[in-house]
Amino acid sequence: MEGVISGISPLTHATKIYKDQCVFCFDTPLHGPLYVDFNNYWAYCSLHISKPGIYLKHAREVKERKSAADESDDPPAKITRLAIGVEGGFEDKDQFEYEDIYSIHIRGVDGTVQDIEFGASSLPDIVTQTANNVIAFSSAGQQDQNNQWEGEVRKNSKHSDNLLQLDNGVKVPPGPWKCSIPDCDKTDNLWMNLTCGSIFCGRKYFDGTGGNNHAVDYYDQTKYPLSVKLGTITPQGGDVYSYEEDEMVIDTQLAKHLQHFGIDMMQCQQTDKTMNELEIAANMNFKFECDNILESGVALKPVFGPGYLGYVNMGNTCYMNSVLQVLINCVGKISNKYLAHSAQSSEIPTDFGAQFKNLIYYTQNPGKYSVDPEGLKPGQENGVRPALLKSIVGKGHPEFSSTRQQDAHEYFLHIISTLEKEERKTPSLACADDLCFEVEDRIQCNASQKVLYKSRKEYCLSLPIPLDKASNYAAALAWETRKSELEKAGEKIKPEDSVKYKVSLLDCFATFSAAEIIQDFLSPATNQKGTANKTTGLKTFPNYLMMQARRFTLTANWQPKKLDVLLDVPEEMDLEHLRSSGLKPGEVELPSGPTEAPLEPDPTIVESLMGMGFGFEACRKAAYHTKNAGPEQAMEWIFGHMDDPDLNSPLVIEPPKTATSEPTVNQDDVQMLCAMGFTPKQATKALRKCDNNLERAADWVFSHADELDQDEPESSPSTASTLPDGPGRYRLRAFISHMGSSTACGHYVCHIRDKEGRWALYNDEKIALSVTPPKDMAYMYLYERM
Repeated sequence: MEGVISGISPLTHATKIYKDQCVFCFDTPLHGPLYVDFNNYWAYCSLHISKPGIYLKHAREVKERKSAADESDDPPAKITRLAIGVEGGFEDKDQFEYEDIYSIHIRGVDGTVQDIEFGASSLPDIVTQTANNVIAFSSAGQQDQNNQWEGEVRKNSKHSDNLLQLDNGVKVPPGPWKCSIPDCDKTDNLWMNLTCGSIFCGRKYFDGTGGNNHAVDYYDQTKYPLSVKLGTITPQGGDVYSYEEDEMVIDTQLAKHLQHFGIDMMQCQQTDKTMNELEIAANMNFKFECDNILESGVALKPVFGPGYLGYVNMGNTCYMNSVLQVLINCVGKISNKYLAHSAQSSEIPTDFGAQFKNLIYYTQNPGKYSVDPEGLKPGQENGVRPALLKSIVGKGHPEFSSTRQQDAHEYFLHIISTLEKEERKTPSLACADDLCFEVEDRIQCNASQKVLYKSRKEYCLSLPIPLDKASNYAAALAWETRKSELEKAGEKIKPEDSVKYKVSLLDCFATFSAAEIIQDFLSPATNQKGTANKTTGLKTFPNYLMMQARRFTLTANWQPKKLDVLLDVPEEMDLEHLRSSGLKPGEVELPSGPTEAPLEPDPTIVESLMGMGFGFEACRKAAYHTKNAGPEQAMEWIFGHMDDPDLNSPLVIEPPKTATSEPTVNQDDVQMLCAMGFTPKQATKALRKCDNNLERAADWVFSHADELDQDEPESSPSTASTLPDGPGRYRLRAFISHMGSSTACGHYVCHIRDKEGRWALYNDEKIALSVTPPKDMAYMYLYERM
């Protein structure tokens, strides 16, 4: 050990230990031993270990798991927290158990290599203690997972000590229970009000399951704040919801409150799932429920080898897996740029370029990670876990750092933003432009007939779905009416009776480019308010065109809804008719001056928010800053600005924009950047550089510190585009499908066409040749230029 023992780094609770897999590939202790370096606490496989030092050698053997009855007769531990791997949380069990085998591995400076039995008396204390700590400490990946699953610790309710309980003589029997509303037949998801003992069903979930909202309606009538979910009561407590506090709470006097209605909490047993258990089940089980949804009943042939590397679902990461598979397997420029990249970072486990390159390399050269499923060993996964990449990409993002289901479209845009950030640091990695294109709006003033052209860069074309263009519009509309009647009557709806709208993707493009009328258009030519016609086209056509079909919308009561529609999607299409080329001969350009009237908050939106208890000026600000997009967007804006000291101060409406002025920046975003230590001038510059995208601007200010105070060089306006452009003829290359009623739940898979023209279904780690690719049901489509 001479010459290497001095290299042992002090190990503290703040040290990140990367011991789950090799930092240069995807080997785990199941593939072969890993070696955890006592100097930097990174793990290496046998192929990638090289430098002298002292290591903890870790191998793992797989055994069949014994049954729970054989292991213990004790009842399962009570789940008290929405967490994994922490006290009171959930365990992620499978059918196998593992035996970990440790030893100390020494690589001397003279090239000698030796393994010493773990715990040998000849080992120095510092080596033994370091090894014990490496084993005991959670890995960086485990810490991330625990933090991601860690739900809010429930707070004590303010009503616990002074809850009003009526002396109405009500005694609640031990069951069976039913909702108190006479015409409601709900016998599950029942909540007992702790003030009066009345029993009502819970909320109706977005997918139509759950209750009928009778408990919520009762609170609106009585304002009795606390209810307990029947069937969750045990000697350790029960699920208690505070309607006034609008969250799950702890009732510190629950035993006393239950005794008032004749319920002895110490004798109760759980008979229904807690809210934590329901949420965990929803988050963890979708991948298993959806394995056979697509092309069910057909024996799909598994495929493996180069290009067919599965990505293991790490707890609702199917959205990430689908997006990455499409980008890596289809957009050659992205793969080629990163494969040629030599990572210079000293922090390989946290370097995006290094980990993205790893995933690309092993996707194209999977070797032992993608084999015939028939030859898998017990406990062996046929695929890789891109855990380090997930952690890097999601770091600091409130949604993508969690294990909740996410929107694949939003994740695609986030990945693009990450690629742009890497490009700013390393220009040779520029690759996202293969997906970038310019959208151009043509605005014609109806009073003067003069025109204005405005363009913007996009990476995904969001297409509306015009249900009124459906080939079976009358039949589908009639079914919607019939379905609503069946739901009200509480009758079962048979899936085979469903009639889905059938809309052509070409009609979606037609709606996207169709003329719309702009009201209250302040014409710079006449200085009068009037109307203008707006049409939209594509100024450039990218090498790869990504499109999102807007399948998700909101109902009248703001509930998310997925459109029940089938799209007629062509394998090939020519979009040249959408090309927009700017000012045409004979057209007269609008002069400089205001092109929009000052935006006034929509009174309908303001009234809706005020009905929820928010202040008048706060509601006006919410509608104004979301550009009257709708009540839900305005409500989200309020929730995100609840701590603003000036939330209820009078709204200041900005002057109208002009045709030649720089883009107006959102002052709220300026303040957020200023809170990071930047001046208003620097924050404004960053926002303008990044098209008013706050997340991108935050990245820009840190990566362009030397440019923050430089004056912008004067340049004449130019309409020339540096983006790739070519004929607008495309062939379908891949699509991403979503199964479920909301982007917040469900499951994502993708289909990709290979060079031989075969379609393959990528369902996380399972990959098989597709027989009937369901392109009519997809959410996102990738077309490649022909």
